[in-house]
Amino acid sequence: MNRKIFTVILSVVLIASFFLPVSSLSFSGSAFDIVKGPSYGSSIELMLMKYLWILIPVSGLILLIGSLNNENYFLGRGLWAFLPLLALIYLLAWPIIQSGSKINIGDMVKNFGVGLWVALGASLLLEVVWTRR
Repeated sequence: MNRKIFTVILSVVLIASFFLPVSSLSFSGSAFDIVKGPSYGSSIELMLMKYLWILIPVSGLILLIGSLNNENYFLGRGLWAFLPLLALIYLLAWPIIQSGSKINIGDMVKNFGVGLWVALGASLLLEVVWTRR
């Protein structure tokens, strides 16, 4: 499978993962529900958490358009492949950092929804496999 087809498939998977459940200890629903839902406070961290989820399907959309446009990506493929992974790392690390040692990471991982696992897998594959050398 060549790089173009691989990028098309994984970018569609990234877009689809936005609409799959991303359940956690405090929330049950999709990332789309998180974004369209009400804001729980006005702190910059909560607004960042809410709108950081948008970065995942936007990156998938830019990667899809770029791969269908003869691999001409706006700002480069590497950036758009790395941003969803970076967003997911921040979204997963933020509750651990905020609560310190009070959160059980095993329970947190058990409650991850399929959307979170799919987004994490697709973003890892986009970044690790078939990067431009």
